[in-house]
Amino acid sequence: MLKPIAAVSLLLTAFLSAALSQTTSKTASREFQVASYTRLREAKSSAAIIASAEKEAFELINKKRAEIGLEALVWNDELATLARLHSQDMADQKYFSHRGSDGSMVDDRADKMGIKNWSAIGENIAFERGFDGAASFAVERWMESPAHKQNLLDKRWKESGMGVAILPDGTYYFTQVFLLRD
Repeated sequence: MLKPIAAVSLLLTAFLSAALSQTTSKTASREFQVASYTRLREAKSSAAIIASAEKEAFELINKKRAEIGLEALVWNDELATLARLHSQDMADQKYFSHRGSDGSMVDDRADKMGIKNWSAIGENIAFERGFDGAASFAVERWMESPAHKQNLLDKRWKESGMGVAILPDGTYYFTQVFLLRD
């Protein structure tokens, strides 16, 4: 859905274009429809890119776990939502930290979302721009960091979710949340 200002801007552009070239209102309406369709298509493409990055990173992590004989992590939609919200917050506010813009940590955010019955929770985050293969780059960097690698290869984790946010300049924010239920 277009933001009100963008919609007004598009309508005004379509109207002025129609008035200046003395086109019919049908043409102006078509120009607005084409502009709206283009924005919708771009949003769908972005969602597809995000979903692909999340899936690729998650699969790469499970591959790393399999290489040392660990069970694969099970995808959890609640944890993915929690991770996506943190990645989007970092992208929107342009910061990089485990601490959210509201001061919360992953356990606070999980509690706030109503995720219950867990005894341990962990989080990995990554930030990058300008690299091909964003998901593989993030996982490689996590594997080079002792603390992040420990999270990825910790046998106690059973469930996980991945969340990605991407800025128009190609900056990627990755968040992965790990959970152990009671």
